[in-house]
Amino acid sequence: MDANEEASAVQNAAQMSSQQQQQQRQKEMQQQKEAMEERRRVAVRSMMEPEALERLNRIGLVKPEKQRAVESLIIQSAQSGRLQQRIDEGTLVELLEHVEKQSGGAGNIKFARRAFDDDDDSDIDLDNLE
Repeated sequence: MDANEEASAVQNAAQMSSQQQQQQRQKEMQQQKEAMEERRRVAVRSMMEPEALERLNRIGLVKPEKQRAVESLIIQSAQSGRLQQRIDEGTLVELLEHVEKQSGGAGNIKFARRAFDDDDDSDIDLDNLE
């Protein structure tokens, strides 16, 4: 092996080692993130009644950002000592309303019905069928 090939092999080995280290760091970060999420879920689960937790999880299927905001609000309340009892459905509804007010209340749905050129000539006359 000449000097160029040897230098190239050393450089390739260094790149592979660097890539492996980067992949290892990413894997560790992902594991830390998953562990934090699991601790968050356990904490929220311990502070909520089963019915309220189920309702929050159903909301999370449609609007995960709203679920996350409510969970953050619950955790902040617990950390500051404002949470005196487990959260029931009534309290959850209040928290959802609070989050909705903070987000600007963009939850209204409006239906715009278009007028259709409705003339009787296009209707099928079912009475005179033979």
